[in-house]
Amino acid sequence: MEPKELNTLLLNKFPELKEKFEEETSWQDGIETGSFIVFEDVFMPFLESNVELHNEEMVERIYSFIEELCDFKDEYVKNILFVAILENLAGYVNPEPFIKPLKDKSKKIFDENFKK
Repeated sequence: MEPKELNTLLLNKFPELKEKFEEETSWQDGIETGSFIVFEDVFMPFLESNVELHNEEMVERIYSFIEELCDFKDEYVKNILFVAILENLAGYVNPEPFIKPLKDKSKKIFDENFKK
């Protein structure tokens, strides 16, 4: 999968990220900006703020999307899932509130690679 396709998938799932996405990528390659940048600079702050605000409906959507990424066989998507999302979660000072909503497949990947 190319960055353009993954970024488009993200924006289709979360249209509320469009403005932040454009702000972060307008000076780069727009929709073709590397997905590592997009997920780290746009998606992860979105995830973090919704967990901290206890926005349960949005948290469910976010973590369902993460779970959906687990089903992709594409290496690029797997790397985004592993590095830009799960590795970031593991690096939080207090990761528990961000790990708790993980679903079956993503939780298993997290536990196998990052559980201390």
